Amino acid sequence: MSLLVNKITISAEEKKSFAENGFLKLKKLFTDEAIDKLQNLIAQSNQVQKVPESYSGDFSRVGYDLENAVTKNIYSDENFKNTLKQLIANELIFTQGVGFELKPNKKGFPFHLDLVSFNFIKPEDLAYSIWIPLVPINTKEQHGGMAYVPQKAYPTFGYYALRYEAIQHQDFAEFCQTEDFNYLDFFYASKLENLVLEKNKVEDDFEVGDALLLDKFVWHRSVPLLEGKLPSRMAYTMRFVDSQARYSKIFLDGLYSLIKAKGDDTLTSFGYKLTDLKEGDFVSHSKFI
Repeated sequence: MSLLVNKITISAEEKKSFAENGFLKLKKLFTDEAIDKLQNLIAQSNQVQKVPESYSGDFSRVGYDLENAVTKNIYSDENFKNTLKQLIANELIFTQGVGFELKPNKKGFPFHLDLVSFNFIKPEDLAYSIWIPLVPINTKEQHGGMAYVPQKAYPTFGYYALRYEAIQHQDFAEFCQTEDFNYLDFFYASKLENLVLEKNKVEDDFEVGDALLLDKFVWHRSVPLLEGKLPSRMAYTMRFVDSQARYSKIFLDGLYSLIKAKGDDTLTSFGYKLTDLKEGDFVSHSKFI
């Protein structure tokens, strides 16, 4: 059987750092074969397309719900599962793969939390992303990586709860019709928040095979790719929810209505696939996961 995931040991210092900050660089987690297969997945898939003009992310191409045999082989791999068990208590459930391509002078996403990717679970429930750059990331040359902010610098546990409560408020639909709504940074950091986030951001170099584990409460943004020897930066992101995460159609419906109210495109409707769940059911119980 092909080896896609290396066996790595997480140190006590790294465990502490992940618990405090909400992110951790995982060195040489993936083999060259895994990276080659993920590169082919993005390059050859017709799901990875040029983004529409109304899409709020400045990418060259993007593809949601992007997975195949290699994706399943990765998250089923014992080395992969053992790595996550060293950092996260509960079992994780794979939900979605996303492919991104960033060409020079494209900005990607501004500072945000993964509100849309995890819009189908209760606001306080846990979820994680593993970002896998498919080319080297050099912060002193072309950049093109990610910037992320330690949770202790800007705690965000109230962020999801505020939005969950707001979309259920009796006056919220009326508010969405006002001029004030047009200036609301519902999905991205405000200008004031950006002052703090830029001051406290962390950027790392990545070799091919490295990955970044993020929990859903970490502010992060794309770092634009500068002109240089790399024609583009491709990356693949795997989304996971905690096995105890609960389904919320209330959150799902509310956030999608907001995306449409903003005139943006909904490029994924993953949460609506879970038709066998009721509000509050464990997502892990769905036959569609």
